[in-house]
Amino acid sequence: MSLINAKWNKISTELIQDPNNLDLWKELISSSETIDKKPITKSSSSEQIKLLKTSYESILNKYPFEFKYWMKYANWEFKLGNTNQANEIYLKSLDISPWCIELWIDFLKFKIETISNNIDSILKLFEKSRSFIGFHFYSSEFYELYLEFLDNYKNDNNEFEKKYFILLRIILEIPLYNYGFFYKKWFDLIDKLSKDEKLAKDKLQYILPNDNYKIDKKLFAELKKRFTDAYISTQFHTFELYNFEKKLITKRKTMSIQDIEAWLGYIEYLEIKQYPNKFIELVYYRWIYKETTNEVIWLKLADFYIYHNKFNQARKSLNDALRYVNNDYKVLIKLVDLEIYLKNYQRAINLLIGYLQFNTNIPLVIQEKVMQVKKLIEK
Repeated sequence: MSLINAKWNKISTELIQDPNNLDLWKELISSSETIDKKPITKSSSSEQIKLLKTSYESILNKYPFEFKYWMKYANWEFKLGNTNQANEIYLKSLDISPWCIELWIDFLKFKIETISNNIDSILKLFEKSRSFIGFHFYSSEFYELYLEFLDNYKNDNNEFEKKYFILLRIILEIPLYNYGFFYKKWFDLIDKLSKDEKLAKDKLQYILPNDNYKIDKKLFAELKKRFTDAYISTQFHTFELYNFEKKLITKRKTMSIQDIEAWLGYIEYLEIKQYPNKFIELVYYRWIYKETTNEVIWLKLADFYIYHNKFNQARKSLNDALRYVNNDYKVLIKLVDLEIYLKNYQRAINLLIGYLQFNTNIPLVIQEKVMQVKKLIEK
């Protein structure tokens, strides 16, 4: 390796001494992308390209939620002419971080750029992504991309035009940072239809599902009033959410107590106001992607899932937490208690045995939990 890239070799040696230094990992990636200050290309040697890929695989194995590096890795594969590999990298990243809006937008742009005869499969991807990130406060770019896709690829057979209007109508009720952009589209459409009766006869079916209406000035006046009221309602909810969203923006690498309280306050507000569970779940994962090593976030997410009887999701979130929270015993206890509640006593004791095998200083609460599970098994 040193013969290929001396700078990379130097940084990798430093990482052996300091493997948890993310800044060093980023330097390693940067050094692998160039040789003698020239970027890697298709004509670079197989050893140089392998070094680049190995570097990305290594950082993403250690820091799987560093979404920018998944995007960069996929982009490198695409630039090197490996479209299928790029696609697989995106899929792997979204399997790990399905709530990451940045990954979805980048992936969807990639799919559109490499489009062939797979239009329907891309539509399914848009819908799948909407199920995860559709309530994101900053999802305007995603929805603009979705609408543009439907508009560009509509024809007489695929009903994309109908889907376009249905989607736009759905967007109007979601509190988004750039909600005004979509309302302008909608009001422009109503205004256009009010001036063209032939067009109105063709398109009003998408705005008014029932056909019990008369196309006249009164109809369009009623439509404008109805959606003006909807605009005011969306504006109100958007401003309410923005009061919380603006507190989440921070330049600090590690969250302060104030940052944690801001996220907790936001989630509490959403729960009190009975926002959809998908909305709240998304906010939890936005928080996790900001700081994966904080056990408070994972424990709160597990509580959320348990409250809604989603025990498999709770188990998965706690197992993920064990990987990222540096073996925090509070997370382990939570997972053991969940398995006990589900009467999975053997699974609970196996978790505790695993902890005992790899730790010398055993907290009292772990010792007590071992005794509790043993008694349950012996019954």
